[in-house]
Amino acid sequence: MTREFKSSKCFILQSRGSTGEFSDEMFTADYWQRQPGYQVISAGGRGGSCLIEIDGREAVLRRYLRGGMVGKMLSDQYLWLGKALTRPWREWKILQRARKADLPVPEPIAACACRTGLVYRAALITAYLVDTEMLTQRLQRENLGTENWYQLGLLIKRLHAQGIRHADLNSDNILVDSSNRFFVIDFDRARIMNQIDDWQWQPLFRLQRSIEKRNRNLNLHYSDDDWQALMDGYQS
Repeated sequence: MTREFKSSKCFILQSRGSTGEFSDEMFTADYWQRQPGYQVISAGGRGGSCLIEIDGREAVLRRYLRGGMVGKMLSDQYLWLGKALTRPWREWKILQRARKADLPVPEPIAACACRTGLVYRAALITAYLVDTEMLTQRLQRENLGTENWYQLGLLIKRLHAQGIRHADLNSDNILVDSSNRFFVIDFDRARIMNQIDDWQWQPLFRLQRSIEKRNRNLNLHYSDDDWQALMDGYQS
């Protein structure tokens, strides 16, 4: 369940499980720098993330930032086309759909879109996934093993079965915990597809390319047999 309201010039979404009411400034790093337990973290994507504490639990505040050449001019500004089409509203919808299907994704806590004329700035707060690290980091230390690669393939298949197309499925946006359970993060620009078609192969190829690129640069514990195990799980 979610609650939606307008505060100042910002539109805010909030999980009904959260206590109190989120203010505009709670979606800025400046606010949390004044609070205990604040620290900057690397959480994939283009940055703009920090670790905060809400209601006694850790959470991640992530600002929406542009990349590429456009990002140098409009780093955090997006064209306003209506609240429902803002980045956080769309990501929130994806996360809710995934969690309803019992998929391992972060719990959304709060989101905001602050409009100024024809543009807006936005941020999203999600629950922090404790005891996890990026797949890239794990592979720098050790191999996952055939069964775990197979399970990762099954997870991606479940994601696609829900029609969820991840826009940037790479080895930094897949987390793994100490029990070898996988989680998928960063659903910015993800889309809901109406049917299974050829689209599902593109995220898989993107993931494969990201692992192979990092393998060349970081010498990961990874081989072609590992990818085959993932594909066996996906196609099972």
